[in-house]
Amino acid sequence: MSASPAFPYDSLPRDVDIRLVAVDMDGTLLHDDKSMPEQMWSFLRELSERNVIFTPSSGRQCWTLLDMFERVREPMTVIAENGAIVLRDGAEVSSAAMDHATVREVIRRVRECVATGVNAGLMMCGKVSGYVERGDDEFIRSCIPYYHRTRIVTDQCEILDRMESGDLDDDVIKLAVFCFDAVIPIAQIALQPFADTHQYAISGHNWADLQMKGVDKGSAVRALQQHLGIGPEHTLVFGDFHNDISMLQAAHWSFAMANAHPDVIDAARFIAPSNNEDGVLRVTRHLLGID
Repeated sequence: MSASPAFPYDSLPRDVDIRLVAVDMDGTLLHDDKSMPEQMWSFLRELSERNVIFTPSSGRQCWTLLDMFERVREPMTVIAENGAIVLRDGAEVSSAAMDHATVREVIRRVRECVATGVNAGLMMCGKVSGYVERGDDEFIRSCIPYYHRTRIVTDQCEILDRMESGDLDDDVIKLAVFCFDAVIPIAQIALQPFADTHQYAISGHNWADLQMKGVDKGSAVRALQQHLGIGPEHTLVFGDFHNDISMLQAAHWSFAMANAHPDVIDAARFIAPSNNEDGVLRVTRHLLGID
């Protein structure tokens, strides 16, 4: 189905049996200034009253997402690290640890790029914490909004050694390169060579990610659907960028934001108003029949 015939969204049915709402954050739920919609908290109460599970789905760390929704008194369900980990009510639904050989090679490649003057750094994303070798204020300020639990370390490979020995109880589930300039050049050197064996994605102008093959937001939504005993017909998904496409493919009710990349609009069944117009809230309320 083309997205165009289903726009405007209020031409769609009401009182749809939606049980899971999976929502990307930047460019989708959040306004361009990174603020939440004004009616966010009343909206979440409305979903809770209807037993609809709201799931932020992001490249952000799970702890970051939980902090962002700390006003929610009920336990949260989150899809974090672009699908590499799913938590429901504090319990792990799914996760995928990376092989350390690839992690070590990416560390080496990023170090070489930085040594040539590239203004970038590597976030080694663990379940428990993120680990960075670069600790200057400029870099940390750029990472902390996405990775609230971050440790500055001397040697990321030494952290891997401690994981392997059992001295550190953590697993690497994603690698994220941040570059102050466009991320694509360094991503092509450090991450893209592993695209045949791992999941590679440009997740923004400054970020690129690598994780295990087949692990993405779509696989996370499907794992959550299986855990909940529901199907795509009960799932509502919103996204705006390439790393959201797999998630859209896991839901019947798949919406690209009006501000989405053209590839995402092509992949979605429907179009929602933009992030700055609170498209997620407006579409969800319409489909659920909330006045």
